[in-house]
Amino acid sequence: MLIAPCAMFIAQKNKVDFDYTSKKAIVSMGKTLCVYTVWLVWLLLLSYLMFSSFDFLYSTYGFILSVPNLRPNMGLFWYFFTEMFEHFRIFFILVFQINAFIYTIPLVIKLRDHPFMIMYIQCALIAIFKSYPAFGDAVVYLALLPVWSHTYVYLKNSLVVGAMYVVSSLLAFVVWHLWIFAGSANANFFFAMTLVYTTAQVFLITDVIYAFLRREYELTHGLKQIGPDGKPVTLLLQ
Repeated sequence: MLIAPCAMFIAQKNKVDFDYTSKKAIVSMGKTLCVYTVWLVWLLLLSYLMFSSFDFLYSTYGFILSVPNLRPNMGLFWYFFTEMFEHFRIFFILVFQINAFIYTIPLVIKLRDHPFMIMYIQCALIAIFKSYPAFGDAVVYLALLPVWSHTYVYLKNSLVVGAMYVVSSLLAFVVWHLWIFAGSANANFFFAMTLVYTTAQVFLITDVIYAFLRREYELTHGLKQIGPDGKPVTLLLQ
């Protein structure tokens, strides 16, 4: 997922024409993809030499993609696949897992001039749609949120999102204790907190995208204000 914005960022940093259909841009992004592929293959071969087997592939990539362990966590997979009929499992695994990848295409098209923003959104999408997420996954993109401090003025749901993060994070431990140790709750209570936690992440990312695009629009088209005479006045940001 992250290789696409990385290739775009390197191409722009090398002052390649922003027309991604140009020969220079295609060559630059092709080199980045080739370097990534070579290092990935080399690391996989090195792992094979260490273990004399490719079984590690299932223990790493295969385990995350196939979701064999349905132990409760802060993600969405465990509850759905606990209730899922076995003959529907493969289909819904594909449906769930594709969410972590399919959004790359529209993001690259819409934000082609802002690859770092694409990387940031993809880090958040990984944390949201990961089969075995942890709080550490969310910390990655939350720690990078101040990078977009210039868009804070355009945020619409910051209070709601903040409250949802706090409530879901704290109550998740409470309902877990009530479910697992006290026996006075059930899986629905804990899953409700995971839904609130996931919804907070979705609201945050959509709010950041809106704020970023709104600022870019106003930088391009100017701010529309009302002048002393009551007529619209356009302010252009230089």
